[in-house]
Amino acid sequence: MLRTGLFLLLLFFLFPGDVLALKDYNVGFKTIGYAFPEKGFRLDVNVWYPSTRKARELNYPPWTFSAARDAKPADGLFPLLILSHPSPGNRFSCHDTCTWLAKQGYIVAAPTHHEDCMDNMQQIFTWEQLKTRATDIRRLIDFLPNHKELGASIDTENIGIIGFGAGGTAALLLGGAQPDCITWSDYCVKAGQKDDYCKAWAREKINTICMEFPLKKSLADPRVKALAILSPGFGMLFSPQSFKKFTPPLLVLSAGSDTLNNYRFHADTIAGYVRERARTVFLPDADLGSLMAPCPESLARELSELCRSVTPRERNSIHRRMWEVLGSFMGEELKKGYHKKSAAQP
Repeated sequence: MLRTGLFLLLLFFLFPGDVLALKDYNVGFKTIGYAFPEKGFRLDVNVWYPSTRKARELNYPPWTFSAARDAKPADGLFPLLILSHPSPGNRFSCHDTCTWLAKQGYIVAAPTHHEDCMDNMQQIFTWEQLKTRATDIRRLIDFLPNHKELGASIDTENIGIIGFGAGGTAALLLGGAQPDCITWSDYCVKAGQKDDYCKAWAREKINTICMEFPLKKSLADPRVKALAILSPGFGMLFSPQSFKKFTPPLLVLSAGSDTLNNYRFHADTIAGYVRERARTVFLPDADLGSLMAPCPESLARELSELCRSVTPRERNSIHRRMWEVLGSFMGEELKKGYHKKSAAQP
């Protein structure tokens, strides 16, 4: 105990602006509905955030996790992260990652992408899949800073995106990447005909996507200051030229066991295009399912291949590493000067 106290005291004198980074916040939780009148549906969003109240068990069948429902936010300004779930997931599927990030001092908003989720994959392998995800994220960035209870806690100068699978591809579009399909013509030669994108029905869909380019208007959002993409897909939509106007810092996590988005042709290829502007991390035993929170038992019985692709011990190890790199990257890119700003508030 004495050694811990001396260590913290030493940190205070050596790095006074960073000591607050050691604070482990309580976690608040809210559900928010954002209406799309023109489409006739509502975007359902979960928000985890630093709060003043201790957590308790919350049940949103079949999901169970710990947080303080509708608690008052903690004092200060906090960076905003939009988390875009994998296609076989929803707004609850990464609840453990959202909780961990909120404890570190982030406000994390996770929407369910209406037609690209575990209950409805109507848009899979279409341009609408990517465009709708990007639109969902952009509208949340518009909406949340004006939220009556959370808006005053959001540091609008520090906004990031964490995208899994297709969510990572949508994040690239918001960062300024311009898809051109130049590399699609020989993708299946390199990846092989057994690759999911090279099956006849998927090839037809990718061909249809490529008819959309060049885009009439870039989807880039200058408010986005950092991107983390985890086992992203659609690498064949991009080429080195696609990233000429791409500006945000980028973290690319490659999942070595993802059979849909083979890291060699997606995550690593994208990182190679961005070159020195990208930080890369390789998790050899991870797949898209293992990057999500453990499935409730009822869901695991129904989706065994997704939910039980790794053992609980392997999932814990993967998540520890994932959280370590996410915390380090977002902390460096979004919290520059942030703690001094928060500490200066009354």
